[in-house]
Amino acid sequence: MAGQIMFFVLLLGMTVCLNLFHDLPNCFLGPLYPTSGTASSPVDDGSSPQITLIYVCKININNSCTTCEPYKYFVNHNGHLTFTGPLSEYRSQRFPQGIRDIIAPFWTDLDNRGNGKIYYNQYTSGTVLQQATRDINQYFPGLNFNANWVFVATWFEVAYYPTSGTRTTVQAVLISGGQYSFVLMNYGIIASTTLSIQAGYDTIGSTHYYVLPGSFTSAASGSNSNFRLGSNVNEPGRWAFRTDHGSTGCTFNGKTAGYRRQLLLLLLCYISLQSCATVKGKARILTTMH
Repeated sequence: MAGQIMFFVLLLGMTVCLNLFHDLPNCFLGPLYPTSGTASSPVDDGSSPQITLIYVCKININNSCTTCEPYKYFVNHNGHLTFTGPLSEYRSQRFPQGIRDIIAPFWTDLDNRGNGKIYYNQYTSGTVLQQATRDINQYFPGLNFNANWVFVATWFEVAYYPTSGTRTTVQAVLISGGQYSFVLMNYGIIASTTLSIQAGYDTIGSTHYYVLPGSFTSAASGSNSNFRLGSNVNEPGRWAFRTDHGSTGCTFNGKTAGYRRQLLLLLLCYISLQSCATVKGKARILTTMH
């Protein structure tokens, strides 16, 4: 009887999940966001093409808008995101380094030539934004946050080098809305390895950096991985960080627009592509960041 009840509960859960996600694999992803999008090519130590996410207005020391240019990301196959160019380095390096801006949910020697996919996708509407809004308001109460943009990079069931057949799944999720921005690092199943693994983020000069507990130890991988079992928001397998610097903003055409302190450590005023041609000289920082 108990077995029948348990089977019914599992069946009911799967039915509800399928109604929400419409595909079975996403029903077992735990803390992961959807694992779909553009797939990067199967190249060892490779990277995605340059990904243009949004257009930004760079603010100079006099708080005037000097240039308007695309904000660029690279999803690197060895478990990290970079911003000025791709990074093929497969040997994980300890933070703080202070030599580049990097988000590294799982920096180690990965190999997507055999099994696994590396996906990236950005969202400006739909259920992913609703999910991000709920998550951020739960982890950072009192902000009345509303997500308007989400970028998800997923290393899905990727093997360790060389085409070992192991399967490891991790994510970096970038979330923005108004003057607030956040990074989530999500962890699915993590295969065991003797390779060194660095998880966290670092900035030029290491003004801001974070090292996930377990990095460069045996607790980084396997069924007892601290990345998978631990959390800083009381949800195993998820780590959340706020990356803006307060509630001030910048103005454009008389309206307040949000900025966030990205890991590039630039003061950014977000603008649309259509506004890009006319923005120069019309945006300014209301309050400088500390």
